[in-house]
Amino acid sequence: MCPYVPVLLATALSSCVLVLAAAPSPQEGTEGVPVRSEHVEAEADPRTNRAESTAPRVGQDQAPAPEPANTNTPPPPTEPAPAEDAPEKATVVRGARPAQTASEVTLGRDILDAAPRRNAVDLLRAVPGLVASQHSGEGKAQQLFLRGFDALHGQDVELDVGGLPVNEVSHIHALGYADINFVIPEVVQSLEVTEGSYRASQGDFAVAGTVRMELGVAEPGVHLLGTVGQYGQRRLVATVRPGEDAGTFAAVELGEGRGFGAQRGYGRASLLAQATTSLGNGVTVRALGGSYVTRFDSPGVVREDDLLAGREDFFSAALGRQGGSVSRHQLLLGVELPRTGNGRTKLEVFGVLSDLRLRNNFTGFRVDVRGDGLEQTNNGTTLGARAEHRRSVNILGRPVALELGLGARSDSVEQTQRRYRESDGTFFSDEIDAKFTQTDVWGWAEARLPLGRWSFRLGGRADALGVEVFDALAFRDPRHYDGQGYARSAFGVHLGTKAGLEYAMGDTADAWRLFASYGDGFRSPQARGLSEGERAPFVSIRSAEVGSRKDGERWALQLSLFGSQVDNDFFFDHTVGTTVYTGETLRSGVSAALQARPLPGLVASVSATLAHAYVRSSDTLLPYFAPFVARADVGWDGQPGWSWLGASTTLSLGTGLTFIGPRPLPFDERSATVFLADAHVAVRRGELGLRLEVSNLLDARWRDGEFVYSSRFDPSAPASLVPARHFTAGSPRMASLSLEVHL
Repeated sequence: MCPYVPVLLATALSSCVLVLAAAPSPQEGTEGVPVRSEHVEAEADPRTNRAESTAPRVGQDQAPAPEPANTNTPPPPTEPAPAEDAPEKATVVRGARPAQTASEVTLGRDILDAAPRRNAVDLLRAVPGLVASQHSGEGKAQQLFLRGFDALHGQDVELDVGGLPVNEVSHIHALGYADINFVIPEVVQSLEVTEGSYRASQGDFAVAGTVRMELGVAEPGVHLLGTVGQYGQRRLVATVRPGEDAGTFAAVELGEGRGFGAQRGYGRASLLAQATTSLGNGVTVRALGGSYVTRFDSPGVVREDDLLAGREDFFSAALGRQGGSVSRHQLLLGVELPRTGNGRTKLEVFGVLSDLRLRNNFTGFRVDVRGDGLEQTNNGTTLGARAEHRRSVNILGRPVALELGLGARSDSVEQTQRRYRESDGTFFSDEIDAKFTQTDVWGWAEARLPLGRWSFRLGGRADALGVEVFDALAFRDPRHYDGQGYARSAFGVHLGTKAGLEYAMGDTADAWRLFASYGDGFRSPQARGLSEGERAPFVSIRSAEVGSRKDGERWALQLSLFGSQVDNDFFFDHTVGTTVYTGETLRSGVSAALQARPLPGLVASVSATLAHAYVRSSDTLLPYFAPFVARADVGWDGQPGWSWLGASTTLSLGTGLTFIGPRPLPFDERSATVFLADAHVAVRRGELGLRLEVSNLLDARWRDGEFVYSSRFDPSAPASLVPARHFTAGSPRMASLSLEVHL
């Protein structure tokens, strides 16, 4: 079957959803004309950055402006209650997320638009202190680094897209494998970043932090974008937003390219559609669905000594046959129930079907003369549900903001790992053939008590994990499954405490605020590694942070000192497919971030993070983490005032600058420093727009990934265990030109 068929089917289904969502609800006027409102009384939802309102709809010509970072701004005057006989209206408006730690940050669409964003990985690069490396092709999950953690492909960073979980438990390639390549960057309205694990709502893999993507399309109507660029880049994006609600849209993306070197070709198709509508009587429903499919090649690594000897060039691919394919289909259904007093309740169910087939060979012929290539497959089905309730209660005569959450998620996974011959790609060894069901049931609660300039926050979270595993290649045991394979089960509970203290240094909304936060985080174990009856050994993380922030309409500043301690830590060395246990590890650091909108149309986001991570028992640095990361996104959008362009012409300029300091590598080596500059310029007149984007503007020869281990890529060479330097090449300067049509 053609791989694009699921996407086309999903496109047809989403079109039906949009038609239904765009149809006037029974509460709307017979003319279907939205009513303009000057003031909206709303209560922000800290998790979804949404607020429910009973005010009339905002007019279509009054698109929501970028929200100020200030979260303590007094609410606007309450609009007089509508007459009883007035038609009831309901809508969803966006509010700023109340920051309750020093390092929480929301990156709005204006900041995301400041620099070129070719894909979802480019969006993550705007997160303060986060490094996203895409060293194995366009379709594999990115490797993440944050706050001294080498999160590999997601084991220490929780990712969420519109309420859909992205991290996959006990993945064959890496714990918490989080592939966000299905996200179409044009439909991401904001990134909500919670660094650390200080909030009770943060779940599995929220070790270094949590990134949630809020979805929406900024401009109503139809938007078509066609891109051509160097190295065969071709990309087509179409978005449809039928009404005034930015959260109701459909978008499709088709893209392909041959890549900037050997073994870097790819092709992908993605569809995302979301509809939000009111059913009346305060009930709001939301549906989010999508399909994604890709096929990609992977270049592997290049040995540094082969490059210096002239046997390979900088963009070579060591071996062929590397790459893979991915598909993902997902659906979320949610409902927000009518208010009961000052309480609000949200219910959501979700399902994800995903599969991965991946071939990698990072060591050549070091282990086996037939080749060390591994083919991994991971087919997973995720089903889950969650309920969240927020209300204000009085305790000892004091108002307390209370949040409660309950949920469950079950993952059924089949996975294999086999070795293949480099000569013809056929298999010669089965290493893993297993299936398991992993179920997580959780509950959390968090309360916030303000006392004058002080605020106290206390919460907790409990997760119960049950795992059933059948390992078809385990030793034979006649007690199980007809004498072949081995079945086992395990169960465990993780309890975590969350706490925070806040002090406002003034009575104004933009006064400096001081914070102290503490949180217990966790990551779930690899299911295949559990034995019968074992108490599922969660990896526990204790994190603390002190800092300050100042949130104003034009300026927002943050400064934080952080530290974390991990018991029985480990990391997965994906180059050799081995988990390395390190014992207790400690991380500490300092981060600073600035968001500025000093002039109309001008926006800047600047951040820097300094981190230190080491193994306590040996007092040695952990390998691969990023000790210093700095990022700047600066953009301007406005009318140039040039008469020959016309009064309605707008011009956009922007740049994204990234600096990554040397990273520690095994055997006391260090990686090279990375400095990258991306830029874009765009002009729009009426319905037409033209955009030129250039990544790696200075054409730096940089290494996206650097590793030190032994390998043998020449099968005729003598075997050796002497470690050598390897790298994956970063992209050279790449330019693309896009034509936009807005209808």
